[in-house]
Amino acid sequence: MKAYFFSLLLAFVSTAPAWAQSTTINANDLVARINKGESISYKNATIVGDLDLTELANKQKIKNCNWGSTEQFESKVTMPLLFDNCRFTGKFIACKYDEKIGRNGTTFTANFQEPVTFTNCTFDGDAGFKYTKFQQLAVFNGSRFNGEVVFKYTKFLAAVDFSNTQFKKYADFKYARISESSSFQQVMFAQYADFKYTQFDEPTDFQGTRFVNTADFKYTHFPRGSRFDNARFDGGTEFKYTTLDGQQFAPAKR
Repeated sequence: MKAYFFSLLLAFVSTAPAWAQSTTINANDLVARINKGESISYKNATIVGDLDLTELANKQKIKNCNWGSTEQFESKVTMPLLFDNCRFTGKFIACKYDEKIGRNGTTFTANFQEPVTFTNCTFDGDAGFKYTKFQQLAVFNGSRFNGEVVFKYTKFLAAVDFSNTQFKKYADFKYARISESSSFQQVMFAQYADFKYTQFDEPTDFQGTRFVNTADFKYTHFPRGSRFDNARFDGGTEFKYTTLDGQQFAPAKR
């Protein structure tokens, strides 16, 4: 699986444009480049301020307000994003909710239509990807989330790689759907890791991952071939109704 992710990433990097040389980028300037359709490739850069990808120029309504539901607007990121060893000092906003807009409030989301790569990046603020769609490869290998991160209801429609990533606070993958193979190898969850109701359509890999606090996989289904070898559970665990290829499943604590 690691070789598979590496080959995909190598193919993507080989076709990417030359790295931008700027060391400090204002988040609003980065949004302006996306709105212009420019290529986005940064290495060893610091992105200053909140990066809001839900208010792009192509934002469109995709859901009307119905009884008990909110309006929803979606912005499309139509070019690959490639960040290597970058730091995001503010919030990373790919989803937000405004209760003051519309009868029941309004949700704004981002749809990533091309590969997204964050290798060895640091996210200092909270990162919100709730309801977000990743239509192509999504890579967060070696990154560090210092704030809370929300992938609740997120749809990963292609392969995803979180290997060697650190989650320092609450990590929410509840109700997320991962359609292709995924890697969580050697990940460190320092606080609550919430995978309740997460849907894995293809095998996933948690080999060598450490759960310092609660690990919640209640109602989660793992396809045949999913791995938890050498995973470490230091806190509480919840594997009620968890299945592996249809059979009840709960890995031993170490």
